[in-house]
Amino acid sequence: LKGVLMMKKILLVCTCLLTLTACSTSTQTNQDNKSNLVQSKAKKEKVKTKTFSNTMFKGTSIRLKVRYTKEKVTDFDFITEKEIPKEERNKSHKELTDIYQAKNQKDPLIARISKLKGIKLAVRISADREFVAQSITFDLSKVNKDEINTAMGLTNKENTMFEKLEEKPEVFFEALRKQGFKEE
Repeated sequence: LKGVLMMKKILLVCTCLLTLTACSTSTQTNQDNKSNLVQSKAKKEKVKTKTFSNTMFKGTSIRLKVRYTKEKVTDFDFITEKEIPKEERNKSHKELTDIYQAKNQKDPLIARISKLKGIKLAVRISADREFVAQSITFDLSKVNKDEINTAMGLTNKENTMFEKLEEKPEVFFEALRKQGFKEE
């Protein structure tokens, strides 16, 4: 069981790295100007949502819920969903939530990322206590992509998924499809 949990944690970290390593940006001034322009456009444009999923291991799925306008991805949720072991299902929702939040806090990578601006962590337990969904929300208007790269220990910031976030949403969606994600 410990080996499976470790594999799932490694999978989460690897998938996070895959998704987040596209953090190359231009100068801070250009980023701030673009961010302000996109925020004012986003307020005028309707924000749409697309969800992509990929099942990596039996019982674990990864979903990316992407919110976007015609010109830009505004934010996205990186969600892992997995079964709760049967021996833990007799615990209350609060107990299960506390257990999975504590596991997140013990993970050094997640602990570093959670302290960054524009990042929100959440743990949700299904009503029947059979599944846990752990999510990281990235608000791209607030996130400092260089800080995320540093927190994740990334040194090569080129040719990554975050580069695709700098382009039109369809470019990012196509990159997800090439990584095996399917639109729901």
